[in-house]
Amino acid sequence: MIKTKQITKGAMVCAIYGALLFLNQQSALMIESSASWIFAFPVLIYTAMSGVKMGILVTICMGLMTMFFGGFTTWFYSWTSLLIGFLYGVGVSKHVKNMTNFIFCFILSVLANLCIILLWSTLFGIDFYEDFRLISQYIPFISLKVFTYLMIGMLGLLQALCIHLVALMVCMRMHMDIVPLQPLSKVQSPRWVGVCSIVVWIAFFFIQNVLKCPTGIQDLAQILFFVDCALLLYFGVVYFMSLCVKYQKKKWSFLSIFGAFIPGLNLLWMFMGELDCLLQLRKE
Repeated sequence: MIKTKQITKGAMVCAIYGALLFLNQQSALMIESSASWIFAFPVLIYTAMSGVKMGILVTICMGLMTMFFGGFTTWFYSWTSLLIGFLYGVGVSKHVKNMTNFIFCFILSVLANLCIILLWSTLFGIDFYEDFRLISQYIPFISLKVFTYLMIGMLGLLQALCIHLVALMVCMRMHMDIVPLQPLSKVQSPRWVGVCSIVVWIAFFFIQNVLKCPTGIQDLAQILFFVDCALLLYFGVVYFMSLCVKYQKKKWSFLSIFGAFIPGLNLLWMFMGELDCLLQLRKE
């Protein structure tokens, strides 16, 4: 049976979502063009507090509100965000592991960005060649198809990180019953990632410089190479942050994040991530 308190909370989050739609229209679609993931939080928090059934009703209501108070482009951005927020809220209410929630959020974000970008490129003729030409000056071996897929993956990753981190912060501030965060010292790097990294790097070198392979295989090798670099960079950042926590140098933990974006220093981070995977440096 639906309680009056649940209806009141549902009406409140719908009002918050309506305010976001209004601000988006009044700010010349600034929210959907720069931070469309914000649309996910009203339904995410409500579903985490009230359960799946009420979350479905509120998600449907918000979807209908978008049709009446949002433009054509807002439909796609907000609907995908609502779906991601609802499913993430279901994971929180069911006490699913945080990493599992993040992985599902990342997959849905990538699929949503893929659909949106393909739709926009079909309807409005969006061309990524100018951005590709700029990137190819620094990475000459990358192809346009690989660049497009990597851009979609990067957008999905950034969106998933924003949703995941802000959702955890909000849930903890609201004292909700969530799965506790795992300490960095206990986040173990899989050894198979380190072994696969060596295989990927060797295969990438031979495919790019020695062997003559079809274009599809070259594109696949490039995608695996960049994905592997991102994984090693992540494990390197986590390893450096765990050292900062271990030796009580928490202020230095910001250096690990900024270092991931500094050319040259990020290679050191990747090397530390590879060592952490192969040698299990954080294993107690």
